[in-house]
Amino acid sequence: MLCCDPASPLKARGDEDFDYEHADASDRAFLRALEDAGYEASWHPVHLANVDTVVDALDCDVVFNLCDGSGQGIDNYPGVEAIDAIERRGLPYTGSRREPYRTSISKVTMKTRFVAAGVPTPKWQLLASPDEPLLDDLRGVPLFVKPHDAGGSAGVHLSSIIAADDELALRARVEEIFRDYGSALVEEYVDGREITVGLLGSGERAKALPPLEVRFGDAFPPGKGIRTHETKWDTSSPLYGSFELLCPAPLTLAETRRVLRVARDAYRAIDGAGYGRVDMRVDHRGPFVLEVNMNCSLEYGESSADCAMYPFAAQAAGLAFPELLRRLVEDAKRFHRAASPARRARRVVSLEARRRRR
Repeated sequence: MLCCDPASPLKARGDEDFDYEHADASDRAFLRALEDAGYEASWHPVHLANVDTVVDALDCDVVFNLCDGSGQGIDNYPGVEAIDAIERRGLPYTGSRREPYRTSISKVTMKTRFVAAGVPTPKWQLLASPDEPLLDDLRGVPLFVKPHDAGGSAGVHLSSIIAADDELALRARVEEIFRDYGSALVEEYVDGREITVGLLGSGERAKALPPLEVRFGDAFPPGKGIRTHETKWDTSSPLYGSFELLCPAPLTLAETRRVLRVARDAYRAIDGAGYGRVDMRVDHRGPFVLEVNMNCSLEYGESSADCAMYPFAAQAAGLAFPELLRRLVEDAKRFHRAASPARRARRVVSLEARRRRR
């Protein structure tokens, strides 16, 4: 398995520079599941300076690519770089192809694709400077401020939600994002339900997993139910674990159909391939897509606090964790055979390292 090495010599930005307490337990669960699925597996952590060398030395049937970085000068972890190295070797690999992954790094690029495809997404503005005036469409509505190119909820905190026309709070948060991440994305905050849909496969043939809802607990102030960085990674925070995952989400049949349709449209809008997760907020107007997370986290744990949403939803679809991993490996083989039918696979499944995002 190929994964991002947390001991990378390059420093990440802001909240991207952290150690996750449960990482080792997650890695062990991943290896056990692969062994239960009948594969021989080994870990290969990589960073930007050694990803080519490590991939060149792999001797395997399939690379399980868990790398999900944004690259040089952004979070300084390999993402596209890992895909390029694997493709130069001509090896089968799990997860996203290069172009949808590259598109998914920038929330602005994704939103541009969503608008072109008619996919509903919150109104937004990428600020060129901390004091740039807001567009008229963003005045008089609650706002959400975050980096446009960070994953894992880096830069997302309860203070990211700004009350309508609170200029002082807005500019304070924008300044912080510029300081840590270089630019700030401001979008309309949709105070609704947090729904996500996992997709498995490519194009029209991609299979949608059951919609999942994140239900926030008492630690979250009213109107501020969001998955912050603390919610996902800071085990000392009262927000960590103060939520539950409900899958299938308690939606009406009509709501389920609409959410699934919008999720598929968003996935197709960025040419999604491999597997990914479509995150959205749903209010009385319907669903609004926030982003498509390609190569989304596959971390597995017994509780919803320690289990990534994708494998949790896969369980609801009848795919136990080992079976989900088997499905991803076999899909990687089929994709490779279709693209290069003359290539022959070898014997050992190599796993690419620990995921950083969930």
